[in-house]
Amino acid sequence: MKAYTKRGTTAMRLMIDFYQKHFKQKLFNKILMIYSLITIVSLATLSVFVFTYFSNNQIKKELDSNNHVLSSIGSYFDTRHAASQQIIQQIYQDGSSTLLDDALSFLKNNFSDYLNDRLTRFSDTGIRRLDVLSFLRIQLNTFSDIRTIGLYSSKKKFTLLLTKDNQNYYQVNSDFQTMLNQYVITPKSITTISNITNLTTLETDGNLIIDYNSDGIYRAFQNNWSEMKGYVLVLTPSGNVVFDSSNRYYGAKYPYLSQLNAPASIQQFEEPSYVNVQTTNRFGYWIVGVIPKSEMSASMVGLRNTLLLVTSLVIVAAMALTYFTIVNFSRRTRTVVRAMEKLRNGDLSVRITMEKEDELFQIADRFNHMCEDLTRYIDRVYVSEIRQKQAELVAFQAQIKPHFLYNTLEAIRMRALSYQAEDVGEMIYILSTLFRYSVRRDTIAPLENEIEYCSLYLDLFRIRYMQNFSYEIDIEPELMSLRVLKLSIQPIIENYIVHGLIMSRTDNRIWIQAVLEEDVLVITIKDNGSGITPEKLEFIRQKLNTEVSDDAASQSIGLMNTHERIKICFGPAYGLSVESVPGQGTMVTMKIPASQGGELYA
Repeated sequence: MKAYTKRGTTAMRLMIDFYQKHFKQKLFNKILMIYSLITIVSLATLSVFVFTYFSNNQIKKELDSNNHVLSSIGSYFDTRHAASQQIIQQIYQDGSSTLLDDALSFLKNNFSDYLNDRLTRFSDTGIRRLDVLSFLRIQLNTFSDIRTIGLYSSKKKFTLLLTKDNQNYYQVNSDFQTMLNQYVITPKSITTISNITNLTTLETDGNLIIDYNSDGIYRAFQNNWSEMKGYVLVLTPSGNVVFDSSNRYYGAKYPYLSQLNAPASIQQFEEPSYVNVQTTNRFGYWIVGVIPKSEMSASMVGLRNTLLLVTSLVIVAAMALTYFTIVNFSRRTRTVVRAMEKLRNGDLSVRITMEKEDELFQIADRFNHMCEDLTRYIDRVYVSEIRQKQAELVAFQAQIKPHFLYNTLEAIRMRALSYQAEDVGEMIYILSTLFRYSVRRDTIAPLENEIEYCSLYLDLFRIRYMQNFSYEIDIEPELMSLRVLKLSIQPIIENYIVHGLIMSRTDNRIWIQAVLEEDVLVITIKDNGSGITPEKLEFIRQKLNTEVSDDAASQSIGLMNTHERIKICFGPAYGLSVESVPGQGTMVTMKIPASQGGELYA
C-alpha cells in the first residue's frame, strides 16, 4: 500500500514539475494547448454533426426508398384486385347474359348435367352459348401471374380449378373456407374471391376464385431490388405471411405482428430495425418494410472513415500551422525579452528589429523609442549635472580666494581703524561679510539672506561713489521667507556696476523689487544706467534662449551662468529675461517657482 502511495505521489510531483516548467511560465505553450483543445473539440463536434446530418439523410433516403417499394407493392395489389373485378364484370356485361347463364348452369348442375343443358339449349335455339370454362382459360392465359382460376358452387359443393397445365374438378362436401385452405390458398399466393349472383333470384350461386402467384410482387420493385436494404413482408391482418423477400417467415405467422402498431420508427425485431408499414391496398394486407439498423450503419462506414480521415488531417494541419505560427511569435517575443534584459543590464544601445507590422512590431517600436528617449534624457541629465558641477566649481574657485583673504582683510580693517580711517574699515567689514556669505556651500537660500547680501554689496559701492549712487529695495516682508537660488541677484547688480554705471551722473540708481504672480516669484532688477545696444541685446537674448556651452559656463558666473543655473535647478520654464533702452537703463526679470519650496528640479 505504501509503494502505491509513493508511486502516486511521485507521479503527481512529476505532473506538477511538468506543468510549472512547460505551462506555468510559458504563455505560448498555454495558448498552443488551449488552441489545440479548441481545434480538436470544434472539428470533432463538426465531424459528429456532419456524420449525424448525413446519417439522418441516409436513413431518411433509405426509408423513403423502402416506402416507395411498399407503395409499388400496394399498387401491384390494387392492380390485381382491379384485374379480378374486370374479369367478373366481363361475366356480367354481356347483353344477352349468355356467359352469366352458362356460369350459373355450371354452378347449379353436375358437370354431366351442365353438358346436357348446353346440348339441349343448342338443339332448341340453334345458338351455341358462350362457354365459361373457355372464358376462364382465356383469362388464365391473358394474365401471366394468375396461378389458378376457378369456380366454386355453393349449392353443389364442388370446385373447378384451372391452372396453366391442367384442369382439376373436385367434388367435396366441406364448406368454402375449408376448400380454400385445402386446395387454393398457399403461403405464396394472393387470392381474390368474387360472388356470382343470379340476377333473377338475386341469390349467390357460387364464387369466382383467382389466385395470383406472389412472385409477381418482385416485379413491382425489381428496379429497386439491388439497392434496397432489409426485407419486405406482405401479411394478412391475422399475421399470415403472403410474401417474404427474405424467405424466412413463410408457413408461419409473423412473430413481431404486435409491434407493427407501435409509433416508434425503430423496433426490436431480430435486431433493432427501422420499420415502414402500409395498409392502404384493396386487399387489406399489411405491407411491411424492415431495415435492420446494422445494415444502415454498415452503409455509413465509408462516410465515417472518410470523415475521420479528413478530420484528422485537418486537425493535424491546423495544429501544425498553429505550432509554427506560435513558434514564430515566441521567437519574436524572446527577441523582445532579450532586448529588455540587455536594457536592464545598462545597454542603452540595444534596438529591436521587427519586419511584420503587428502588435509585437508596435511593442518593439515603443521599446526603441523608449531607449532613444531614455538615452536623450540621461544625456541631458548627465550634461546638466556636469554643467551644474562646473558652475559650482567655478563659483567655488571664485569663493576660495575670499576664504583665504578673510583673515588678511580683517587685519587690514583693524589697522585702518587704528589710524581712524573709519570709511575704509567699514568697507573692509562689508567686504569680509560678503566673503563670509559666499563661502557657504548652500545652493538654495531664503530671499531675505540674498537681499541682505545684495544690500551689503550695494553699500560697498555706495561708500565708494559717495553721492553719485543710490539704491532702493521694495519687497513685501511675507515674501522674504521664499527660497531662491543663492548668488543669483548679485551677478545682475554687478553687471550694472561694471557696464551701466555712469560716473558723470549724480543720480545713478538701481531698484530691486519682488512680487508674487500666481505661483511664480518675479524679481525685477531695474537701473537707469547706460543701457544695452539693440545688437548686443539681441545677442544676449539668443544666448539666454539656447544652452550655454561648457566653455561659457566655465568662464563666467555672470548673467548667462545665472540663467543656466536657474534652469538646471528649477526647470526650463524659469530663468532670466532682459529689456533695455540705450541711455535710459536696463531691466532684468528673474522668474523662479514659489511653491517648489526650494526643491531642485528633477
